[in-house]
Amino acid sequence: MAQLIKLQDYISRYEQEIYKYPTRYLSLKNRQWQAMNEKWEKRNSAHGTDHSIEKRKQLFLDRLFPLQLKWASSTVARKSFIDGMYKNDEMLKFFLQRFPDTFLIMYRPVFLLKKAMMEGEIIFLTPTAIWCIKVIEQENDDVFIGSKARFWIVKKQNGDGTEINPLPSLERTGAIVKTLMERHDIDLPVHQVILTRNGYIDYSLSPFGIELIDKRNYEEWFKGMRSQRSPLKHAQLKAAKCLLQLCLTTSVKRPEWSERF
Repeated sequence: MAQLIKLQDYISRYEQEIYKYPTRYLSLKNRQWQAMNEKWEKRNSAHGTDHSIEKRKQLFLDRLFPLQLKWASSTVARKSFIDGMYKNDEMLKFFLQRFPDTFLIMYRPVFLLKKAMMEGEIIFLTPTAIWCIKVIEQENDDVFIGSKARFWIVKKQNGDGTEINPLPSLERTGAIVKTLMERHDIDLPVHQVILTRNGYIDYSLSPFGIELIDKRNYEEWFKGMRSQRSPLKHAQLKAAKCLLQLCLTTSVKRPEWSERF
């Protein structure tokens, strides 16, 4: 289960101790998984039932999701008021539950650039690369017609629709990441991806450096990402620290801390 190190402009435990919390998360996850397995086995022995391992894993992941939201929106002394929609955000849950533990995810972080705010796209920091991802999804089998126009045309079964051109926001996010990596001499390749899991992208003249992942090549990309088994790397954590330091954070003191000081 990937780690959510930044969500919008919420305060994150990772931004305080990026070199400590990823390994702490792995230890906590392993302990909770072992404890759940023990309880599950005892219940099966007592009642003679046998739930599948896949069902057990999914139940565990669903129980861990609220903890991840908590870590990405609070610290011991401060907290942010998280929008309730993230508790049911299918895309966020999918990314966290289907990618390796060593993937660090920034989910639409808000960057503060010379006193101007800019919402970034989804960022994966893996042990070997950084992926800036713009997701475009509407209905199954939609065809997104790429162009330089402000809106892309979306071919649907029942007529045409539109999608805001995903390139500008993706390229802005990629530019921020690349600039920081160069400035801090971090040797990690930066990928920029437009992703649709359930549709198609038709753009033969897409800009250089932009990868298009749609229904035709999604499974190959997905399996390749999931198969990565590298441990957390120093360059990865350093990159995460640099990006987190550029993010806007909005939070308040916890009531108990306000009373104490």
